[in-house]
Amino acid sequence: MPPPADDARAALAAALRAHARAVDARLGPLLELRRLGAYRGYAELLEAIERLVARGARLHRIGRSVRGEPLFALHLGDERPGARTAVTLSAVHPIEWIGVEAHLALLDQLVDADLDGRAVIAVPIVNPDGLLRVESHLRAGRRRFVRHNARGVDLNRNFDASWHERGLVQRLLSFIFAPGSRPGSEPEVDALAGHLAARRIDRSVSLHSFGGVVLYPPAASVWPTPDAAEHLAWAKRIAAGADPKPYRAIPASWWSLGITQAGLELDWLHDRHGAISFVVECSRRNAGLDPARLTQPFAWFNPRRPDVVAPPIARALVPFVRGDAL
Repeated sequence: MPPPADDARAALAAALRAHARAVDARLGPLLELRRLGAYRGYAELLEAIERLVARGARLHRIGRSVRGEPLFALHLGDERPGARTAVTLSAVHPIEWIGVEAHLALLDQLVDADLDGRAVIAVPIVNPDGLLRVESHLRAGRRRFVRHNARGVDLNRNFDASWHERGLVQRLLSFIFAPGSRPGSEPEVDALAGHLAARRIDRSVSLHSFGGVVLYPPAASVWPTPDAAEHLAWAKRIAAGADPKPYRAIPASWWSLGITQAGLELDWLHDRHGAISFVVECSRRNAGLDPARLTQPFAWFNPRRPDVVAPPIARALVPFVRGDAL
């Protein structure tokens, strides 16, 4: 039986072979013609993961999606379960590609860094089925909003954090914020929870889009957490570096005008694991007044210049993820 690392590399190679045609037909030039930005498709993102592995990141296959796509985690630094660990996530919502680009830019800076006995566990593509669906729409020139996994569940409402305490708005708009049949019902969330169960997680960040804001717990309550001061201090530091015009730094429930949100990875990583936990909503005002972008949902969430937007977000996150003190 091959060791886990060999199994993961074989799964990555198989996924690349399965999507090889998309590698041959790069997505970025097509999107540039439509003024949507030079974003990489799924196969190209797998290539980027492969390059990180070649530079020393350790690859783990942690599960499979609804449609059987492998779910990959990259480990950096100390591999011992007891090591203090930062968790980084992106593509929880599959249309938010700028989050993936910022995440890969972050890993590009961390893969060669001395983490001084700490660990980083990164899952760049939490929702591959959804991302592939977005890519299919983009290649066909369709204008579609995609938020869910292949079973129609919003993965960022499926975590075991106040899942049973959904408010009125979340219940009325369940077709958007579809929470699944139970906490962790979706294989993507279950795989992530299982992979992290034994880790000593003290920091986490999930990269989303849009809004230009750094969110911290709670999302499921309007009452501050006991560690709110530490969250706010780090959120302000990240917000100041993420963009020349600093992002806002606020609790998640305040950002939604006091409307509480249940089942978020933000609260799950904080409540279940004790992590100082953030969601970074990357970029702002993405569509502008460009008619070609105003009617394209992909453009609402993703700026036209990912090469300009992603690097400063990554630089702003490096000190937090590698375990620096405030």
